[in-house]
Amino acid sequence: MHRSLQALQYYTSHSEDDIIRLHERIRSSLASTESLTDTMIRLTGDAPLIPFKQDTVTVDEWQNFLAGKHHESLADFYGMLVARPILTEDGPLEHDEPETPATLSRSQRDDNSPRRQKTKTIAPPRPKRKLPWGWIALLILCFLLGAAGTYIYSNYFASPKSSAPDATIEQPVAVEESTADEKTDDKPETKPEANVLYINTRNSNIYRDEALTDVLYEADFGDGYRILEASDSISKVELTDELTGYIKNADTTKELSGDATADETLLTWVNDNLDTSFVTETLIDLIGKSSAELNSLYAAPDRTFSDDVNDYLFYGNHFFTLQNDRVIAIDWSEADVTNDKLATLAPLQLESDTSAFVTSNSYRLQRFAKDGTDFSRVRLAEQNL
Repeated sequence: MHRSLQALQYYTSHSEDDIIRLHERIRSSLASTESLTDTMIRLTGDAPLIPFKQDTVTVDEWQNFLAGKHHESLADFYGMLVARPILTEDGPLEHDEPETPATLSRSQRDDNSPRRQKTKTIAPPRPKRKLPWGWIALLILCFLLGAAGTYIYSNYFASPKSSAPDATIEQPVAVEESTADEKTDDKPETKPEANVLYINTRNSNIYRDEALTDVLYEADFGDGYRILEASDSISKVELTDELTGYIKNADTTKELSGDATADETLLTWVNDNLDTSFVTETLIDLIGKSSAELNSLYAAPDRTFSDDVNDYLFYGNHFFTLQNDRVIAIDWSEADVTNDKLATLAPLQLESDTSAFVTSNSYRLQRFAKDGTDFSRVRLAEQNL
């Protein structure tokens, strides 16, 4: 799972006291060691599988990271940390190295002890292999016979009509025209290829490079993207106006079941089935607001998080997703919604055992089951494809 989704899952499944305590343990460890690797061992008991690009981090850098300043190594460290079981108490650091057996110097050796003589074994020379001239001559002969047989067959047997005039050159014009018309009518009409794809698996990686080696972002079930280029196995998609990525075609689909519902129908269902007590105006008015406007409405957020594509502002049991400092989605982290309940809005256009998806003309509604709980995370997002 990508580091941003790992941190989001940890935030939504732990209390604020647990998160504050974890942040204090990290700060205390960095104050004593300034090493991300040592801090990972203390908190989880295991070292990271992949070394961090910047292992030495100060407490001030950690505090700036919590305040929202991007730090690539701390983001990798934090995403890897919350994905592992965290120890209740800090574990010990093991820096003991195995003792190497002591060796005697020349001054400590007994003069009477015999010295070991080095013997070098010389392997006998290998006999030279003779070239199998008989087999080589046989292969050349077979090649020449095959080439001659192919030439004779293609020129004298394969096209016997070339030497004799065709007795049925003229054909009735009417028959030829009707045959051509019938062939034309039998051709199926070609439909224009869709230029939008949707994620049909849970947590699908989007990569920076066409070789699919560097993960850029982890997309959710039902996320839609515009296709820029496509091959048999991968597609290049547009994440933002300035950012593109590559995704496996096996994780996507271009077809949705049924038709989109009306915007008013979808928004009415959200107001009736989700907690919208925090909405001061309307849901539509929240889409497009900036972080400064959210702060003026709800004060400073409880927590913040950022990845390479979006910023996330957490308020209680819901959070806002911003792209280029503009709200593009609202998530309810503890919603009592199942696939069957979402189907009361409209027939599901894309679904799995743990996720479902419905669209309207301007919005999409996505549902994700939360492992180990009876709750789901529901997202209302802008559909501007």
